[in-house]
Amino acid sequence: LTPDHYTLTSVLKATSSLSLNKQVHVHAIKTNNVGDSFVSTALIDAYSRNKCMKEAEVLFSRNSFDLVACNAMMSGYTQSNDGDKTLKLFALMHKQGDRSDDFTLATVVKTCGSLFAMNQGKQVHAYAIKSGYNLDLWVSSGVLDMYVKCGDMKAAHVAFNCIAAPDDVAWTTMISGCIENGEEERAFHVYSQMRLMGVLPDEFTIATLAKASSCLTALEQGRQIHANALKLNCSGDPFVGTSLADMYAKCGSIDDAYSLFKRIEMRNIAAWNAMLVGLAQHGEGKEALQLFEQMRSLGIKPDKVTFIGVLSACSHSGLVSEAYKQIKSMDRDYGIKPEIEHYSCLADALGRAGLVREAEKLIESMSLEASASMYRALLAACRVQGDTETGKRVATKLLELEPSDSSAYVLLSNMYAAASKWTEVKLARTMMRGQNVKKDPGFSWIEVKNKIHLFVVDDRSNPQAELIYRKVKDVIRDIKQEGYVPETDYTLVDVEEEEKERALYYHSEKLAVAFGLMSTPPATPIRVIKNLRVCGDCHNAMKYIAKVYGREIVLRDANRFHRFKDGKCSCGDFW
Repeated sequence: LTPDHYTLTSVLKATSSLSLNKQVHVHAIKTNNVGDSFVSTALIDAYSRNKCMKEAEVLFSRNSFDLVACNAMMSGYTQSNDGDKTLKLFALMHKQGDRSDDFTLATVVKTCGSLFAMNQGKQVHAYAIKSGYNLDLWVSSGVLDMYVKCGDMKAAHVAFNCIAAPDDVAWTTMISGCIENGEEERAFHVYSQMRLMGVLPDEFTIATLAKASSCLTALEQGRQIHANALKLNCSGDPFVGTSLADMYAKCGSIDDAYSLFKRIEMRNIAAWNAMLVGLAQHGEGKEALQLFEQMRSLGIKPDKVTFIGVLSACSHSGLVSEAYKQIKSMDRDYGIKPEIEHYSCLADALGRAGLVREAEKLIESMSLEASASMYRALLAACRVQGDTETGKRVATKLLELEPSDSSAYVLLSNMYAAASKWTEVKLARTMMRGQNVKKDPGFSWIEVKNKIHLFVVDDRSNPQAELIYRKVKDVIRDIKQEGYVPETDYTLVDVEEEEKERALYYHSEKLAVAFGLMSTPPATPIRVIKNLRVCGDCHNAMKYIAKVYGREIVLRDANRFHRFKDGKCSCGDFW
């Protein structure tokens, strides 16, 4: 029996195998069926699905094709990351007066999102409204996704509200868009609406919300999302498990993160990387390296992100020789060329260990161009080590890369202030004003009963300000009796010693911890986030507060987590 065009079309639709598709193509040529519009369109579709666009274009150019063939071509271009050709073909169709359907518009608007081409996306949206396809869920979801990817959340909210009955994909797109565009709190509001509408979230929704909790460092919100995952029986999903473990680590609960990680049955490389980076941020360098060895013993091949976690662990734990060993192992054992992020970790490890000159030589000898973050980390190390000579050179290079970087001026000014070089301090601040650069204010925040309380230095905006300041005085009195001595070197102003001490008492992190002592039950951990590096005096004070009040204090600053317990910090005073 000889197959006809119906047979060939059905076979092409039934398989995604490229080799089999080519055999059918050959057979169609031999049996003189390749000229049939159904067969040729099916062949275009088959080649497009396999991203073989040259073969598809040959077939497409030899015949005059209908909408189905055009849709197959546009879908193939989009899947092959050649969106410009998708838009050109759509423009040609429109120019020739060919009609479009829901598949056409959904494909084209998806392409606009991928290319961040909002002007074209708006035109497609307008065309969908005129042709009545804006009510189609597939098209309207695509329009929503386009606005989200282009960063226009106002238009995204309007597009979402026009969808009569959003499905789980549309809800998740909206939630994900809020997170990607810095509206994490709104993401939880959208999720609440989703549940009220009776739409059940899927694994991707849960993982996305776990990411939102990470961004906000909202541990209680994250725990609620974890509870939802358990109720929906999707906590065993590797994607969800990895996102939740990452959330716990970034919210300062590394024990919960590790416990969850061990319960993930099918651990992919992302899960291992999340745990390695989490341990590194918490200063658990030895545990991170042990986990890395366990990973290698199981035959899991590390990637470049893995080595960022490993090198960060070395940096945060002062393991300089181990950092050198691992960066050599990358290329030698795994064929992974060290990138700027890996060298940044190595330079950071050297700087933290006090080897600022060696770190400077490393940056100068690199074949890669040094990043501003590398110079910023090295300048911070110069400030800690009191190396004003190296610091001045590093600051000059940092300002060449980023003239408007406020941290460069602030670190330089603080370095001179710590060395009591007040003339140089004034000069650095004059330079900063001359460039019209403003310093980012330091602030700390604490979450109590699902509400964020934010503090800045000498802050009295909180309704309970009087009680908080009274508590700070009590805390300072209690820890002084235990042996705390204010480290006035960290008061970077030229004033009397007594004024320096008072200035230290009301730093934002001390205010946040005092509020935590007032507002949380005894023996529960206090978790505080700070946007800048914690100062040495506050770090010392936290150790005494943890010991005197029998509390565990988890403080996350711009560099890492500090876990204070029984008068000690997890960083080993190395940060």
